[in-house]
Amino acid sequence: MDCDDQPLPDEDTTHSLTDESSRQDAFILNYSEMEESSREEDGTDLGIGCEETEDSSTERQKEIICNLGLTQYFEENEEISVQTAMVQSSSQRDAMSDIPWFVLLKLLMLDYRGRDDILSDIIRNSFPTAKDVPTDNSGYMGDLDEVLLHFDNGTSLTAQSHLPHPTDVLTALILCSSNFLRQILCEKLYMCKLSIPLIIPSVLNRDSMFLLWSLRSTILEHRLPSGELCETSVVKCRIPIVSCLRLGEISRSKSRFLNEIISDQNHPTFFHRDCLNGMCQRILSEGALEISWYYPVEESRDNDCLGRNVAIMNLRGDGNLDRACKGKEFLCKVSNVVLVMIDVGELRHPDSIESLKLIVSHNKQLILLLTNKTKTKLNEKNKESIRKCAKILKSHGFLEENIIFDFHAGGEKNLKALKSETMARIKKCLARENKMRTIEECQDVAQDLNITVDENSLECNKGKQKASALLEMVCKNGTNNLKAKNLPLQCRPWQEWAQLNTEEHRQEKKGNVSTASYMDDISNKMRELRREQFGLFEEHHVLHNVFVNFEPEANHLENLYFLQWLKLYLDEISRQIIPGLQKKCSEKWNDIRRCEDDKGCADLQNELERCEEELAESSFGIEHFFREVAQAYEAIQYMGNEEMKQKIHHLPRIMAELMLHGHPLEVMDGDAAHIPLKWVQAVLTQLSEVTNNKKVFVLSVLGIQSSGKSTLLNTMFGLQFAVAAGRCTRGIFAQLLPISAEFCGTKFDYILVLDTEGLRAAELGKAKLKHDNEIATLVIGLGDVTLVNVKGENVSELEDVLQIVIHALLKMRLVNRNLSLQPSCIFVHQNVSAQDASQKLRGGQQKFMETLDKVTEAAGKQEDSPDYTRFKQVINFDIDTDICYISDLWKGDPPMAPANPGYSEIVNKIKQILLKRVMLQRPLHLTIGQFCARLKDIWDGVLDQNFVFSFRNSLELDAYTALESEQSDNLWMLKLAEMKWFSSKRHLIENRENELGALKMSLTAECRSYLHQIYKKAQGNLENYFLNNEYQSLFEQWRMNAMLRLEGSYKSIVEKAVENINTEISKRQIKINEKKDIQINITKIMGEAKKLAKELQERNDLNTLLSEEQLRGFFNAKWIEWMNAIPQNSKENLDVQREIDHILNNTHMLEFTVLNSARKERHHTIALDNFGYAIEQYVLEKTTKASLFHPLTDKTDIAFKFLNKLFEKVKLLFSNEGTRTTPKEYTEALIDLVREVIHEMTADLKFKNEEEFEICIIMFTWQYACFVHHRFLEKKPKQDKCHEMVDYGIHPVFEEVLLQYFPDSATKVKNQIRTRLTYQRSSRNFTVITQKHIKHAKIGKEEARACIQEFVNVLFDDVQSYIDEIEIQCFRELYIEKIIRKIIELEGRCRDIALTKTFRNELAVYLCQYSVPMFCDKHKAYLESMDQSLIYERENYGPCFESFANFYYRSTNEQALASVLSERLYNAIEKAIHVNLRTELVEDIRNNVSELRLKPSFLRAVLRKLLEKDDFEEFYLYLTDRDTCLQQWLSYFIDQYLFASERDGLNRYTEIAFRNIERLISVSCEMIVRPLPSSSEKTMDSWFEEFIQRVTDKLPLPLQDLLSLADGYEIVSLESFVNQLSDKIRNCQEKLKATFKNHTPDHQKAVHENNIYKLIANECKGCTEKCPFCYAPCSLNACGHTDSEIDHVALAHHPQACGSYRYEISKKLSTESCEALVAGDGCFKCDETNWEPHLDKYYKKIFPNWKIQGDATAEATPYWKWFLVKYERQLAQKYGAERPDIPTSWKNITKEAALKSLEH
Repeated sequence: MDCDDQPLPDEDTTHSLTDESSRQDAFILNYSEMEESSREEDGTDLGIGCEETEDSSTERQKEIICNLGLTQYFEENEEISVQTAMVQSSSQRDAMSDIPWFVLLKLLMLDYRGRDDILSDIIRNSFPTAKDVPTDNSGYMGDLDEVLLHFDNGTSLTAQSHLPHPTDVLTALILCSSNFLRQILCEKLYMCKLSIPLIIPSVLNRDSMFLLWSLRSTILEHRLPSGELCETSVVKCRIPIVSCLRLGEISRSKSRFLNEIISDQNHPTFFHRDCLNGMCQRILSEGALEISWYYPVEESRDNDCLGRNVAIMNLRGDGNLDRACKGKEFLCKVSNVVLVMIDVGELRHPDSIESLKLIVSHNKQLILLLTNKTKTKLNEKNKESIRKCAKILKSHGFLEENIIFDFHAGGEKNLKALKSETMARIKKCLARENKMRTIEECQDVAQDLNITVDENSLECNKGKQKASALLEMVCKNGTNNLKAKNLPLQCRPWQEWAQLNTEEHRQEKKGNVSTASYMDDISNKMRELRREQFGLFEEHHVLHNVFVNFEPEANHLENLYFLQWLKLYLDEISRQIIPGLQKKCSEKWNDIRRCEDDKGCADLQNELERCEEELAESSFGIEHFFREVAQAYEAIQYMGNEEMKQKIHHLPRIMAELMLHGHPLEVMDGDAAHIPLKWVQAVLTQLSEVTNNKKVFVLSVLGIQSSGKSTLLNTMFGLQFAVAAGRCTRGIFAQLLPISAEFCGTKFDYILVLDTEGLRAAELGKAKLKHDNEIATLVIGLGDVTLVNVKGENVSELEDVLQIVIHALLKMRLVNRNLSLQPSCIFVHQNVSAQDASQKLRGGQQKFMETLDKVTEAAGKQEDSPDYTRFKQVINFDIDTDICYISDLWKGDPPMAPANPGYSEIVNKIKQILLKRVMLQRPLHLTIGQFCARLKDIWDGVLDQNFVFSFRNSLELDAYTALESEQSDNLWMLKLAEMKWFSSKRHLIENRENELGALKMSLTAECRSYLHQIYKKAQGNLENYFLNNEYQSLFEQWRMNAMLRLEGSYKSIVEKAVENINTEISKRQIKINEKKDIQINITKIMGEAKKLAKELQERNDLNTLLSEEQLRGFFNAKWIEWMNAIPQNSKENLDVQREIDHILNNTHMLEFTVLNSARKERHHTIALDNFGYAIEQYVLEKTTKASLFHPLTDKTDIAFKFLNKLFEKVKLLFSNEGTRTTPKEYTEALIDLVREVIHEMTADLKFKNEEEFEICIIMFTWQYACFVHHRFLEKKPKQDKCHEMVDYGIHPVFEEVLLQYFPDSATKVKNQIRTRLTYQRSSRNFTVITQKHIKHAKIGKEEARACIQEFVNVLFDDVQSYIDEIEIQCFRELYIEKIIRKIIELEGRCRDIALTKTFRNELAVYLCQYSVPMFCDKHKAYLESMDQSLIYERENYGPCFESFANFYYRSTNEQALASVLSERLYNAIEKAIHVNLRTELVEDIRNNVSELRLKPSFLRAVLRKLLEKDDFEEFYLYLTDRDTCLQQWLSYFIDQYLFASERDGLNRYTEIAFRNIERLISVSCEMIVRPLPSSSEKTMDSWFEEFIQRVTDKLPLPLQDLLSLADGYEIVSLESFVNQLSDKIRNCQEKLKATFKNHTPDHQKAVHENNIYKLIANECKGCTEKCPFCYAPCSLNACGHTDSEIDHVALAHHPQACGSYRYEISKKLSTESCEALVAGDGCFKCDETNWEPHLDKYYKKIFPNWKIQGDATAEATPYWKWFLVKYERQLAQKYGAERPDIPTSWKNITKEAALKSLEH
């Protein structure tokens, strides 16, 4: 042990040996007289310096090890593992056995004081002899003699001999620790700038140990002479070594002197006797060799005494002792310079001289530092000893100048002066000795001295060999692109797969493609990438060796060594490659800063991006091997056979076991920004099994790049997360820690720590924004607590991220309503050293919290969660307790600065908060399995969200949302203008017969000019919006893009309009051209018909002619052939369902995630309804067993229990990746699943027909799965088959497989349930759910629900009416946009009820699904109207058959032509009757149905009928949805008049129809047979011309059509032809009457355009507005009269109760009339007044288009008084109000009086 220091004079003296001797002659004393007494004093210094016997030494060692409680780790050959250290380390020091665990905890937490401060007062007081000198209560020590007697007894000395020495505790810990824990301890000692044991002498007869392995993971970070920062393992760093030892006892503390040389910060790098507990006796560490490192400070490198990096070794104790022999010889052999400290008195001892000779013989660079214990002047005898010693050493090459005296004539030298002199001498010696070696090279010296090297164990060597072999294979082609060459699975294939998987959820690039097709395409691409990965793996992949190394039977310890060696090797490679690339990136960045040329900057920027990409790709560590294992596992699980899967099935378990041993699991791959979910789930599942599904407390950390996140976690738990500041490794890593025994009272068993990459990496710019937000959301959502790490005082960097996290977490509640998220946050401010930081920063923190509260409130409103108004409602946080401040990590200036104990102390307090307060208060305790499920749910939520992650903060998100809304309105204005303009020009195109080219040019120019005006208007609107908006500053970043988007949309709309013009012109031209083709086709078909007639004539005699029916059969067969031979025009085919889905997905007002969820929910509801149908049809009753065990459960509940289980299995089947890819494979798997579940059901249920029930469930389940998972929805039937049910998810292959399984029953059941498969998709069964659809309401929520449900029902009717009014034309995107805007309008009308986004999205899905069949019908009718082949067939079949029949029957030309023309005339007459009938019917109804003559009469008729029916619901419909109500009654009146009553067997409709038929037939015949001049004067052509002229205003009969039909006929007798034609037309009369007699109201309603119902409604419904107070209808007939400045007016107002008005306080409905209130001084308030009171008399300010005549005496009509008396209760209930106070006089009004009041 080193001796105490003594104070020295402050004098600096440096001189040679000769000068020193001559100058001290006068001060020589009788040194020999004092020598003996000095030796006696030395020998009594705690027994140190006296050699102990081997037995006594062993006993002392056993005693100290036993006292420390470490005997089991020595005798039973156990080791302290990393996990044991985590569990056992504790802050308690109640007994000697607690000391090792206390020291371990402190060192792991970077508190260097833990090495020294090992004794508590409890331990000191446990030794009776260790008590302090007796004192009284005041502190007075008492009598002096008693005190002196106390010292004479030596009690203090005895006490110190029993207490452990700090270096002994550290030595014992290292000896007891596993090799892996030793590495961690050495790393921590290095960070604390404490010396690290290099050679530990023999303890309990074990061999001395050289700690090479323990030091391998310790990294030196220093600067090279060139100035570049370098990282090197301490064992591989080639550095000069300076060693220090003492011989005998000296007056100065050697270790303290070395600390002075190393640093000016007075840091106890080497423990010395002046340290705390330094007086305890050293036993185990006596003779140990320690090492530390010296780095000059960069700023003072040139002026530094040493000026270079140096390793300093220190030998503990007296170098002359046998225990120090090996250490002494080792340092002599490996050191560049050896500093020997020796007392002048020791120079006369042979042992000391021999030791010096040994040192000089090995190393000539010896520095001899002489001390003088006696503190007296040298005598002659001592001088002579010095001379003799110098002479002896000089003969071995020693230089006299290397002798340094620590004293001079006046006493001891000043410490600073001695330090300066010594360092100068060391520097000079190092300049002579250039040979340097590494610690790794020193192991040969240690082995020569029979010192055991710690890494020479069998397992360590085997692990090293395997790692070396793997590394050799990896690096055989150089170290460039190692990842791409050796680990290809995680490169392009995995990164592309990750992008596709994200796109599968978000569908951002889908475009105008059906969801099913797009999803199939993505699925195929993902499958191909997995196949590519599998192919790469099957080749000679480097992972084959890794798999071999990880066979289950392999030695687990060997595997750990293998991984650690591999990590060390790979980290070394990275340290060689990455600095150069980082330097290259830095140079490029500087070049960009200096560059002034834009083009040059762009080129340099591209180069910088390539450099950064190269830097990212060059990162190559152990985590990349694990990442490759993950990808191999996923690829094999997806594509591999069972044999391959069996080979790798053990890998997740091995990874789970590695996690238990402290290895981190990469949860998210930072390069791909994706989670390999199958691998992570498999590992966590195995971890759950290994740990018996223990409970975990999830702790995550979040912070800006290089803010100290990993260091914080490593300090808190002693972890091994990487702490480099580079961007090499990215992502999220999870490490499992057992709960320390100190905190075993919590309900958790493990802590799962999630460490993340740094946010807002400057070099990644905006490209990192979305990824940062996703990571932040993920880790906060996963963590029970998140440590938000802030560097410094400013939290603004993280403020933006947290705002996005709030939005994302709220959105996830919509994605997964069962997801229970209760995250908490603790803010940790690092580098804030002020003691009063919490007070100084309180104001800023409060403002920060206010910002987050505002953001939460805004996000809550936007995400339909208005109850969320405080940040802590989303993330648990208490501003008083959850903010911590930590001082800087380093105590002083690096590189020699140790870790700051204050940092460790506060981190420990945070740990106490986590493990005691937070853990105990945590209501939710997740098991590992539940954490796995939460990970999947949150990751799914992150994948589904995209929009919100693209913004820097919520303010930016709000601004962008507002801009999108404005942009949407402008685009709608452009689209609407285009639609109206085009509709106005369509008839112009259809009526044009020639000069179509000129028309096209004219319309195109007009269209461009008109739309350009609208575009300029929209552009101006957008400019004004930018200038006059609260988000003006934020808009600048999107301004240019928004204008470009508007311009692009405008151009797109113009192009679309021009395309529509061209299309319509082309269609018109085709029609004109096809008229010419008709003649050619008719001529050709007529020729073919003649041939067929002739063939049939030759086949049959005249006596056996075929009947007309037989003849038609032959003709029809040939007709099909002739039609197929006619060239077909391409059809404008369109998948309406696909178009609607695409429009919904790309509508700004809807949200894709919620929309998709609504679709899935709808399909789920449909499936449940279908299942209910199947249960009702086929399940009879419960079995006896089920009745016994489930007596209270009915058959339906039992069945659904099994079917819900089926849902889960089907979900796994369709969502999991695997070898199934075709419909057939999925069908077979699904059928097997259903049969398995139904087999289980048979135990509880009895079936009417089990097989048919199976088929039902299979078909319903298949349809559900295909729609929900977007599989197999495309039509791909074979040409020779017609699969009519493909449209509903029933794929042809599915039908085929189903028929194979159920050949006898499948078709039957399919036909039975066909309507179930088709009807449900277009039903109106939308139910308003209060909790899901209504945010808040100013009325009761139940009343609000009923009100909204009514609005929804009305909306369905409105959509129905809207679609009915659409003309027959091609389906257009605007139709769906119009429907969506109707939803927005509905929301706008419900101002006192706030509806959720879910409502909007779900209602959009239901409405659009409801509209699909109607739009399909419209589009089909449009296609048919444009299909010339259909038109040709419809118009020419009859004439052609007639010609054919005439040819066959050998009719004359006159007969034949008359037959042909009669068919054409029949068609024309039928068309004319339809047109004429519509006009006559409308006129007849107007003249004869008084109720439908004018609006007032119509309203009175409706009210009369309402009174007759006396049904409240009918009255309520009249008040709230008058348009629907009037339309229903209008249909009723028309149907009653036209179809209900009959006279002489004919109703009014048939009467008018027959009259029209008879008149038109008569006129036609008259025009045909009108007296003609002589036949010689009349030609056939002239007759045609005159006939057409006579009937042109009566029949749609083009002249060219008739002439084309007559072509080829030679008419001999025009008179005969005319007579026969007239007869045939007369014969058509009965046929026409039969047709029209069968007409029903539905036939008239089915007319798409201008049916009689619409025409009458336009006349008698009038203005549809109603009084805003009482709902009385406007009495005016003209719609849009307000455009002419004519106000709405009601002839008779209702009581205001009818309009839902009520008194504010009592909530009772009002019985007042509008006229009376307007005449008074009362007030009203409503949505339009923003619920502020407004005087009734000034109603026009709110409702300017209404005119209400004020009359204080006015009352409601008796009709509505009677209504209110009878239905007050129902009306109040509907409106969610209290019943009105009805005047007594009203109750006397009878029903007859009410009816009579309508007549006035």
